[in-house]
Order: sequence, then C-alpha cells, then structure tokens
Amino acid sequence: MKRFLYLTICLLILGEFYGCNGDVFVDDFRPSDSELMLDGNGDVATIQFAAANWDWLTMYTASGFPFQYKVYDADNRQVTDDQGPLLNGLGKIVCVGEMIDFTIERVHPEEVKITVGENALSAPFQFQLTASNEYEWQEIHVEISPADRYVMDSIIYSLDAYSYDPENKTERKEGVSFHNFTDVSSTYTFFPFESFYHFMRFKSDVPEAFQLLGKAGLTVEIPSMKDGYLGMNGKRVSFISAQQMLSCPSTEQEEDIVPPRTARTYTLWMVCDWLETRYTLYVSHPKTKKQRIVSGTLHSEMPVKYHITHRDVPLNN
Repeated sequence: MKRFLYLTICLLILGEFYGCNGDVFVDDFRPSDSELMLDGNGDVATIQFAAANWDWLTMYTASGFPFQYKVYDADNRQVTDDQGPLLNGLGKIVCVGEMIDFTIERVHPEEVKITVGENALSAPFQFQLTASNEYEWQEIHVEISPADRYVMDSIIYSLDAYSYDPENKTERKEGVSFHNFTDVSSTYTFFPFESFYHFMRFKSDVPEAFQLLGKAGLTVEIPSMKDGYLGMNGKRVSFISAQQMLSCPSTEQEEDIVPPRTARTYTLWMVCDWLETRYTLYVSHPKTKKQRIVSGTLHSEMPVKYHITHRDVPLNN
C-alpha cells in the first residue's frame, strides 16, 4: 500500500511538470465494454482493450451456485492456482458446473473473448472481470441470460429394482361425526378415502436439474403396485420437486347404522404402502439439440386399506 501511494504521488508531481506529456503516464487500457449481456443458449463476445499494458485477469461471482474452474496458460497447460480464477498473461479460465459453463480467454494482449456454453439455470448468471496491472484496474460486468428450457423425451423407471414395504405407515383421522336426532335408526354413508391423500415426491440427484424444464406444467406417468408387481398403469402427475398431495382414486364407500338419539363420532385408520424406485428422465434442448439425463428417486405413500372405530354419545334432547 505504501508503495502504491508513493507511486501515485510521484505521478501527480510529474504531471505538474510535464503537463500533457503522455510518455510519463501509464497507457489507458480501458475496455470497449464495461457491461455485457450474453445469451445463455451459447454466445460469444470479444472485448477490445485500448492498450496491452496489463497483466492480470480475475473473475469473481457472488453466486452461490457451485461450479469448478481451471486456468490454462498460453500453451494450454493447466495452471495450479489456489487463489481463485486468476489469469496472468495470455491463456484462459474455463468455468464448468452442472448447469452453467463458459470460457474466458485472453487470446491477444488487447483482446478478451468470452464463450458461453450454456446457462441452464432459471435465472441470469452474473460475474465480474477485473483487468489490472501494478497501478490500476478496469472492471467488466457480465450477465448470462437463462437458456431456453429443455423438453422431455422420455422417462424410465426401475420396475424390477425397487423398495416396497406394504402397510408401512398408518394414518389416523378423527372428527367425522353424525348426529341422529330422530327416534329411529338412521344410515350414514361416507367415503373413507376422501379424507386421505396419496403423497409422492420426485427427488433428483442434482436438485437444480428441475430448472431445466422451467415452470411449464409438465406431467409424467408414474408406476404403482398392482397384483404384487410394480408397473405402469396410466397415472400421470406433475414433474416438480415439491411434495404432491394427490386425491385417492378409490371411491369406496362405507355405510353405518346409527341408533336413535345418538351422536356417533368416527375415527378412521388408513394403512399406506411405502414405495421407492429410481427414475431416469431424458430431455433435449429445442435449439441446440443438446441432450441431458436427469436421474433420481420417486417416493410414494399410497393409501390402500382402512378400518373404522366409533364412539357414541346419547342425545337427550
């Protein structure tokens, strides 16, 4: 810092003596662009600098999304650098993540080229470049827009390799009641499965992969147990990361005879089957034709059978 202040003061003093003599000052290496907007589907931009008298090129991002980088010198040899994406002289910085990839290359002393592979995130990816020498620096702010969303080609489940535990979970619900104020017995009909839901969830090995398909209402077919086997039975659900509460397909009903002048409160006990199986989703990009594979686990808890208990309270009025 002391050295920097000393050099700055010297330059100011020399400026008083030599006025506009450009030979005394460091050449201005200002870039042609201080802000860049790039297309996430794949874009290329070249930044021209007014001079070549700068040495260091640093990349910085505040994004918490994980990615890896590699630094290469002018001879395409990988440079070990523990201080972040930092390039000294000619060479390139290659940044690659599951959902983002781009390359920053100083191809000429006065040129920096940025090549976007893809931004598959659902939001823009921003980073900053700093070109500097011993005396000053120049900043360039870069934003890569989200690429177009992928479309689904197919989804495949592991129908022969899955985890299944029948009657793994029992849910209890109470509070359903019927008041018979008459002097004769009365029949009460209710639908037990209406009070319960089929819980299911898609989990991805790479959670960010759900962003590939955007917010459109993509639905996929899911398997279920039938006659002791896991198979495809035509049921479709949304392919999202959040847990889904699906209505039970069963319309089974229960009739009960309630005595005269009686309030009967029911407690429903529902047994659910627990199921997990692996899935593989194949998607492709409509413009670049790039294909991706998304793998994960489908978890399902399906209500399958029930029993009912009740409690009676006399109605005196």
